[in-house]
Amino acid sequence: MLTGAHVRLALVVAVVLAAAMTLPAARAQDEAGKVRAEKLLEAMGGRAAWAKVKFAHVEAIHDDFSIKEPFTNKIWNDFTAPRVRLEAKNGEIDRRRAIDGAAGWRFRDGEQTALTPEQHEDERAWWEANIYRTLHRLAVADPELSARAVGDHRIEIIRRDGKRLNWFHLNQRGEPMLFGTWESEAGTAFGPLASNGQIKYPKWGARPDGSWRYEIVRLVTSEKATSEVSFSKP
Repeated sequence: MLTGAHVRLALVVAVVLAAAMTLPAARAQDEAGKVRAEKLLEAMGGRAAWAKVKFAHVEAIHDDFSIKEPFTNKIWNDFTAPRVRLEAKNGEIDRRRAIDGAAGWRFRDGEQTALTPEQHEDERAWWEANIYRTLHRLAVADPELSARAVGDHRIEIIRRDGKRLNWFHLNQRGEPMLFGTWESEAGTAFGPLASNGQIKYPKWGARPDGSWRYEIVRLVTSEKATSEVSFSKP
């Protein structure tokens, strides 16, 4: 007859065996993740090139179901601290927003307001998970991040606390075909790569449901933020 002690012992043994079987698989995912991360960096212009990039300015033409006409979207992103400014403009809209550390503001079609705590956190989370910033962090081997291979084509970027920061679907050349952030599985589909010097980037992107798309017309990277842009209130 099995006693309570026997049952508890059997459960402990089962847990230990399951852990022992899981550990090699997890280790294999981590090793394959490193290989895929290296392949991704190589496809995007190389580890050395992205290690130097600490600031990016992107100008793109966007189409969105919620806005009738295409609009120009500009982003200035400082990878070294939570500092990012975004502007979306056409003949009908003028929308700007920025964060600079703990401060944040937005200007929407003539009305300027401070960001709420929830809005500020959304902007900070966008900044943290930005694709170009993640490529820089992978290039400098940021110890706060690790890469994990999932399935045949996917790589997930994991923070030290175990939270997923980004995921990529890579083609056989290591180029990103699909990209997502945090818990979302919706992602952005990427087009072919363009280049600015050694740096490569997806020329266009779109939501898989067709509700939004963009095409980059200008991307500039540098080793520090330009003095030409202000992150403070206009």
